[in-house]
Amino acid sequence: MAISMDSILKLSTTKKVLILAAVLSCMTGLYIYVLFTPRQDEIKVLRSELDKLEGELNESKMIVRDLEKFKAQVEKLNTELINALTQLPNEKEVPDLLKNISSLGKESNLEFILFRPKPEEPQQFYAKVPIELIVLGNYHNTGIFFDKVSKLPRIINVVDFNMTRADAKGARDARDEVLLRTSCLLNTYRFIEKKSEGKKSESKEMPKGTEKETSKTKKD
Repeated sequence: MAISMDSILKLSTTKKVLILAAVLSCMTGLYIYVLFTPRQDEIKVLRSELDKLEGELNESKMIVRDLEKFKAQVEKLNTELINALTQLPNEKEVPDLLKNISSLGKESNLEFILFRPKPEEPQQFYAKVPIELIVLGNYHNTGIFFDKVSKLPRIINVVDFNMTRADAKGARDARDEVLLRTSCLLNTYRFIEKKSEGKKSESKEMPKGTEKETSKTKKD
């Protein structure tokens, strides 16, 4: 049954309103489906990109604002690194450090029972150099020795410290003080220098010249 304009006009007002509402609903739904919904997805993507760019912009502003602060921190860290490296002897300085420790023991009137460097233990950029140490002396001199060791400009840690009487009878030194046997492990550290790779010698090929054939005359 065809619907004409006249038939619509003859309908009651209520039906006309319902038809108009239905038409408007269809148009609204079509608009949302065709135009609004795709735009919403595009808006979400653009909004996400905008938030990301705003975050990067704010971060860049903070970096620029704190650039001088960062530079000062880098300079401070470099200074601290240099100071730390000065406390790590290189390979050539380790023997001198061991001599210094031995000299401090003799200056403190201690008798060395054992002074034995153990194999190095390499780490990332440094190597630990453990030293087994056993000394004999009274309590006062032993304390002086370890105090002097602690004041050396190099990093030296004392571990596995043990102090006992030298013997069961309570032996005494010339000052009539009880002799003590002190054993420990001294850990010092050595800076590992990166070995520079030697330059590879390049072999240069000499240009080949034109070979000349020489004829040998046979002697009869």
